[in-house]
Amino acid sequence: GRGLVDLDENQLDLGLAFPGKDTIQEMMFFMYRSKSKGYNPAQFPQIERSVLEAYNGTLRRFGLVDFDDLLDMANQLLDNAEVLQEIRNEFPYLLVDEFQDFNRLQTQLVLKLQVGVGRVTAVGDLKQSIFEFRGATCEENYHIFLEQFVDAQVEGRALGAMETLTTNYRSHKSIVDLSNIIALDTVDEKDTQLRRLLTPSTALDTAPVVPVTVWNTRDIRDEAATISSRIKAILDKGDCLASDIAVISRCLNFGSYKPTGAIETELLRKGIPFVVRGGHSALKSKRMQLFMALVRIIANPDDDIAAEYCLDELVQNIGP
Repeated sequence: GRGLVDLDENQLDLGLAFPGKDTIQEMMFFMYRSKSKGYNPAQFPQIERSVLEAYNGTLRRFGLVDFDDLLDMANQLLDNAEVLQEIRNEFPYLLVDEFQDFNRLQTQLVLKLQVGVGRVTAVGDLKQSIFEFRGATCEENYHIFLEQFVDAQVEGRALGAMETLTTNYRSHKSIVDLSNIIALDTVDEKDTQLRRLLTPSTALDTAPVVPVTVWNTRDIRDEAATISSRIKAILDKGDCLASDIAVISRCLNFGSYKPTGAIETELLRKGIPFVVRGGHSALKSKRMQLFMALVRIIANPDDDIAAEYCLDELVQNIGP
């Protein structure tokens, strides 16, 4: 099929369909969200449809599947009654973690494996849902799970039950109290089914009470300047050592964007020593990427992308 390289940008106004500073990134977000929700390319206008078909065409050309393809294929496989029963027999119980981050395809898998059976335990926190941009359907997931498992009735008895874990073992009391206030605004007041999940958290009795300050900044540069100035003021007063201060970020790298980049620049400008720490996946190391590229070539000699990567890394003096 047609691939991404076959798209004619002169005929398709990609900037119109994917506005923003980074058109390619917006296209990728669109494809992730669309596929994770099981949408068909035919559901979209011409430009979006062409991009999605071209992306899928590129995967097929190189004999590849992405994460959402795996989920979709698994759902299709379970449409076969014999396969479904065999999988149910092999895995009679299901434990789901981080349920709030599931997308629609993952939730469909849970339903196919356990609907009408009910041997499933899901652990999640409605207040910690942050992956909607990646296709997570948090509120929809909980509505379905509560209806199909927790509140469902089988032969006059409740199929499931719900247990609320309220003790926060990681944060001091001020942060827990603030999070309880914010959580009330995350769900519509009329949605009684989900609001019962917003049980207030409690801190340990030994948790210290430390004032919490909330800043509202104009942009990332202003945010970085505010943080670095606050740190410098604390250090100048001699209240603590630089090693006693931490700036916690949700992620160290987000694609080509580094959330901590502006903060690092401001700390350097003010002469404040710092160390950046963060986890790195072994699968994303250069050595592992090269190994996987070689495996891809062995599996599919027509994989031009893997071949080009190997040539660039292994053969000297190869130009573009």
